[in-house]
Amino acid sequence: MNVLWPVTPRFTLTRLTMNRHRPKPITGLAVLAMLLCGCQKPSASPPAAASATPAPGATSTTVATPSSSTPAGAAEQAAEPTALESRTREFIDLLTRGEFEQATTTFDAAVLKGLPTEKLKEAWTKTTGEFGMFQKVAATKSTQVKEGGKEYDVVVATCEFDSQLVDVRVVYNPDGTIGGLRFAPPRPAFDGPEDLYSGTLKAGAVPLRLVFHLGKTKAGGYAATMDSLDQGANGIPFDSAEVEGDAVTLKAKALGVEFEGKLSEDRQKLEGEFRQAGQKFPLSLDRVDAVPQAKRPQMPQPPFPYSSVEVAYENQPAQVKLAGTLTIPEPPGPHPAAILITGSGTQDRDETLFGHKPFWVIADHLSRRGIAVLRVDDRGAGRSTGNVAESTSEDFVEDVLAGIAFLKTRVEIDPGKIGLIGHSEGGLVAPMAAAKSRDVAFIVLLAGTGFPGTEILFQQGRALLKASGANEAALKLQRDTQARIFEALERETDLAVVRKEIIAAVKDQARTQSGGATPDSVLEAAGEAQARQVLSPWFRAFLKLDPRDALSRVCCPVLALNGEKDLQVPPKENLESIRATLEAAGNKQVEIVEFPGLNHLFQTSRTGLPAEYGQIEETIAPQVLDKIAAWIAGITQRPPA
Repeated sequence: MNVLWPVTPRFTLTRLTMNRHRPKPITGLAVLAMLLCGCQKPSASPPAAASATPAPGATSTTVATPSSSTPAGAAEQAAEPTALESRTREFIDLLTRGEFEQATTTFDAAVLKGLPTEKLKEAWTKTTGEFGMFQKVAATKSTQVKEGGKEYDVVVATCEFDSQLVDVRVVYNPDGTIGGLRFAPPRPAFDGPEDLYSGTLKAGAVPLRLVFHLGKTKAGGYAATMDSLDQGANGIPFDSAEVEGDAVTLKAKALGVEFEGKLSEDRQKLEGEFRQAGQKFPLSLDRVDAVPQAKRPQMPQPPFPYSSVEVAYENQPAQVKLAGTLTIPEPPGPHPAAILITGSGTQDRDETLFGHKPFWVIADHLSRRGIAVLRVDDRGAGRSTGNVAESTSEDFVEDVLAGIAFLKTRVEIDPGKIGLIGHSEGGLVAPMAAAKSRDVAFIVLLAGTGFPGTEILFQQGRALLKASGANEAALKLQRDTQARIFEALERETDLAVVRKEIIAAVKDQARTQSGGATPDSVLEAAGEAQARQVLSPWFRAFLKLDPRDALSRVCCPVLALNGEKDLQVPPKENLESIRATLEAAGNKQVEIVEFPGLNHLFQTSRTGLPAEYGQIEETIAPQVLDKIAAWIAGITQRPPA
């Protein structure tokens, strides 16, 4: 479920996005626009390693780069881009528009052989799947390298995606063709070991754990990056890092973040002040040997009393290939089966988030109890093709129906006992699919919605801000901003006009929240990013989708679950709406359960705020897993009605 706001500057430690589960901002009044599991998905935890696509067969040029990654200072934009920098921007424009065949016309023969049109599309789709929607080219930098007696030009374009910065590195041959291409998160070129400093930023209801990576560069200066562990964001680059004696100054301009502190005499402590958007917070960090690793005790462990099969099938009308894992209980079938449906955004088959893999945990639990489970990479994630950004919930319904058709071909599966389990937006897609196909034997809604998208976002925004300590004035400001944007979408048919209104609304709210302390460049970026998201096909369709339309046509058994502390899909209002709609339609096979103390991910939580998601060791409360398994067993073992 996408979080539409709050619109503090778009960056708070990590880029603000309206998707996936991102924790609360370090500002006291706003909540990070989150990557809500089921709200779109950071990439659920951006990998530290790059998503690299060097062209096989063209390695001699792709490795011809002494600076294989962009230094932390590469965010400085040259006043006038060179001709090749302009060409690189044009090349990236082709990728963002999906004109991959045109983009490959500039490749040399070796790169074209290793990276033809379809593979280039796959590489770009994988990049957007891992890091979210492309936003803009933030900076470009040109260098020249020599190899084999030839001179090559290298352009690194640092691009802003939803969850983090990504370097698009293009190597140009002497004849102007492209001889190498790679996508990778920027990393500073440390010369030697890094010093790691770990501390907790106390700036709201839920503290955030940070790790600074500080080290020397080959040029003799310093570089630094930051990990925000509880936001699942690693390798966030600082534009500048200065160390003079015991004084340390770090700046990340795009985030509006500065840190000034002092090292202890033995360099085991770093204490100072963390600043963002006009706010200041003390921050004390201790030197550590390694980045703290989260504990995930529910991660499935062998021996597995079931088989796991890698599968792939097609949604043929959409020309989308869907790849996933089918877990099949060991006793001979046919078995009842469930298809897991992720929340909004691009998520992998495990719905991975902050090291949690909730869909794997569910699949393991059910398959140990005789229920087969199909979990699938979203469009554009993992081994699936397609593009979530260009799709809507209606498209995802067709993907689910393609999954049912696939399961019906498997001899291990009982074709009359195939059901759906949807989380967050998946809890909207599941009843839509059930209303469309009698092949759906049951549906389980995990934090599913009971109101149109606009109402959900109003509910969500208020709940998140209130739990973060916002006062009534801040709550009113947020709702007014949301209403302003929704009304513009309803009133105007010209999306260019709507875009301007969105940007103005976002900037007005952010100025009020920050007291005018936020740089205008950050506000402009926040507005542009919010506009791109709101104007996407998925988002505009989501605002108008009313789940009650589908729920009123669902005839199969329904289990609707939510947690008492879910702030993304407030439980009381939504569960009651789901119950009332199903009962009014005459569906008598309905069970509704609200679990005390659980959040949107069904973890036992203190506040329910998304900032806790990564801090909590529990992936899913055992009582929820047991309830799902017992209910499905009861539904599939009873005689047909």
